[in-house]
Amino acid sequence: MKPILILDCDEVILEFAGPFAQWLREARDVELKFDSFALIGNMRHLSDGRPVDPADFPALLDGFFEHGQRLQQPAEGAVEVLTALSKDFDLIVLTNIPAAWRDIRLEVLRERGLDVPVHANDGPKGRMVKELAGDRRAVFVDDLPPHHSSALKHAPEVGRLHMVADATLRGLIPAAPDAHVRIDRWDEAEGWIRDYLERAA
Repeated sequence: MKPILILDCDEVILEFAGPFAQWLREARDVELKFDSFALIGNMRHLSDGRPVDPADFPALLDGFFEHGQRLQQPAEGAVEVLTALSKDFDLIVLTNIPAAWRDIRLEVLRERGLDVPVHANDGPKGRMVKELAGDRRAVFVDDLPPHHSSALKHAPEVGRLHMVADATLRGLIPAAPDAHVRIDRWDEAEGWIRDYLERAA
């Protein structure tokens, strides 16, 4: 059985921050600026500059997942490298997205050239990483440090690669202390993934 590569989607396979900001501006008249690595607190109504009420955030995010996902494009090198890796490893997407919008995400990935299974998740990902990896050698790739901490807790044998695909966000997110490595470019990450899974054999 092939080793498995468990992948987050937003800011790992697909760009998120830029498309989300575009959709907010065009569809909701809201401006998103990343003065810090947070969505809540960095959004303001264009009409009067008022901060967006945190209680309104879930509906905005759901609106993007329902209507804006097709604005998302692949991170640089993601499709090419993942296509090459798929010859030797099974790929699976583990994404924190409401299950109602999972099929749209699946379609968007297919349209971008990646026909891979998509699992919708809610909350920390460690338990799902453990379940998906099973007894196989595995690497988990995600942009958010807390998910690496969760993976370490529940599936410590899985390789943990911290990646932030958006260059504008990289400086706002410290390297995840519980990841094995921080690599933000797919052309550099491929070698580490292959080496880790070969060493784990």
